[in-house]
Amino acid sequence: MEKVFNLTARLEDKKRKEQIEAFRDRFDAVRRVLQCTGCQYKCAMCNRHIDPQQMPEARPSSMSEFVLCDSCQTEFEAYQDLCQKGRTEPEVFWHTREWIHFWTCWLDYQHSIRNFRDSFDINRIPQQSEE
Repeated sequence: MEKVFNLTARLEDKKRKEQIEAFRDRFDAVRRVLQCTGCQYKCAMCNRHIDPQQMPEARPSSMSEFVLCDSCQTEFEAYQDLCQKGRTEPEVFWHTREWIHFWTCWLDYQHSIRNFRDSFDINRIPQQSEE
């Protein structure tokens, strides 16, 4: 019975390799998105490069799953204040309903990417295709 399972796994691996080769450009685009969104050297919101020597200054957000530059961290904290603490008066003029929607969608996007990234081992797949 073990040989049957082993054969099934081999067929699945072969199918994955064929799909990766057939759709290499698309696979590489997905891989780049997944890898770049998890980069610890850039702000998760604005993509500003964060110098590794200044990492202690780049505070992890209170959600601790995102690396945010100081400006984006301040905006994120303002978003949290407006949404979670029920503040009604925005601190600055651009903190509108649309701004709140923007941050809410961004958080949903980040969670979706994380869930997709966690759904399979993206680093294992390219190694399979090179064998």
